[in-house]
Amino acid sequence: MDCFHFLKKNTVEEKVKKEDYTSDGAIDRHGHPAVREKTGDWVAAILILVNQGLATLAFFGVGVNLVLFLTRVMGQDNADAANNVSKWTGTVYIFSLLGAFLSDSYWGRYITCAIFQVIFVIGLVSLSVSSYIFLLRPSGCGDKELPCGSHSSYQTVLFYVSIYLIALGNGGYQPNIATFGADQFDEGDPREQHSKIVFFSYFYLALNVGSLFSNTILNYFEDDGLWTLGFWASAGSAALALALFLCGTPRYRYFKPSGNPLPRFCQVFVAAARKWNVKVLQDDKLYQADQQIPNNEGRKMLHTQGFRFLDKAAFMTSKNLKQMEENKCSPWSLSTVTQVEEVKCILRLLPIWLCTIL
Repeated sequence: MDCFHFLKKNTVEEKVKKEDYTSDGAIDRHGHPAVREKTGDWVAAILILVNQGLATLAFFGVGVNLVLFLTRVMGQDNADAANNVSKWTGTVYIFSLLGAFLSDSYWGRYITCAIFQVIFVIGLVSLSVSSYIFLLRPSGCGDKELPCGSHSSYQTVLFYVSIYLIALGNGGYQPNIATFGADQFDEGDPREQHSKIVFFSYFYLALNVGSLFSNTILNYFEDDGLWTLGFWASAGSAALALALFLCGTPRYRYFKPSGNPLPRFCQVFVAAARKWNVKVLQDDKLYQADQQIPNNEGRKMLHTQGFRFLDKAAFMTSKNLKQMEENKCSPWSLSTVTQVEEVKCILRLLPIWLCTIL
């Protein structure tokens, strides 16, 4: 019996060894290394693409005619309505920063997308219910001919809470879903690397298809005063998008959050400044990411030649070697090449960011 169990155990181990794991550090939902054939790829990506199309339809189903709703239903003039919609749109982009920060630092992309989509659905349902019960009074108002009556402070507050929940949900979800879709493809595999490039084209297509439907079908309903029908269609679309997203949970590939990026960013400058008098030659071997330093998991970045002064942060001095032998190496004195390259990427993007601000 013992021999049987031993042979069975060896057979299972050999089977696991033969399975092809991804090379980019992805894990499955149980936290184990992701098996290429059982996770990710187009099965997961298609769910994400459909999710994006439906979520876009839901969001623009509200946003496209929000100025009309504020004028016809809420009784605002055109200037105030346009101003309020501009503030609402700006809030969506501000919440995008929040979603991206929580995703990269603490929650991971999957949990962030799921939580903010739930908030998105809650906001749409709240808007649909409040419009039907409170705002569209008298019945049939809100079209080109019959404006709605005045609303109480409570009803107005409920309306604004609803639309800003929509802004929070969509804003926090949107910057993460495209990256999460790209996570389903392993760049270390030539076939999946090509699929990742193709995925972004289909992602843009899904976004535009969703926007097309909201700007035609839903726009037609709402322009005719069928606001409740349009809002419920958006809520249903968002709920279906969330359901499809959750259905892919067993299939997705995940990456662990990397923690607060600000300390990692500062560590490179501090480590480089502490070695300001060290000369790094082109052939010098820099500290590559390995398992000797904690929290060193995930994708590795190749060294580039720009911003050479930052390479000092990854240069291993005799003092660093001694600290590593004693297991006392501090990230404030030695950074990995990946950390240095992350900072270089940010510095290269700064001119683009400054141009968009101007």
